[in-house]
Amino acid sequence: MSDHVDGNAVIGALSLALGTDLAQGWLECAGCGDNHEIARTLVYLRCPGMVLRCPGCGDVEVVVVEIRHRLTATLSGVAALRTRPAGEPAPG
Repeated sequence: MSDHVDGNAVIGALSLALGTDLAQGWLECAGCGDNHEIARTLVYLRCPGMVLRCPGCGDVEVVVVEIRHRLTATLSGVAALRTRPAGEPAPG
């Protein structure tokens, strides 16, 4: 049994924390430069909060926690976050 799920499990919480719909969102890893859909990240839920790791190198990209009934996202491992309107081609 795997200890992680895919990024689809956290898109709703991440969208709430950042105030924008990230269903079509892409991340660029600050560690390896990999561009990938948020849905492809490796999400670990058995942590304090939710930890998103790069599918390319495994570095931590995003940590989402609830503090005093507010969702907070730390994007310390993200070089760029992109949202993509419907019909626009994917980056990279």
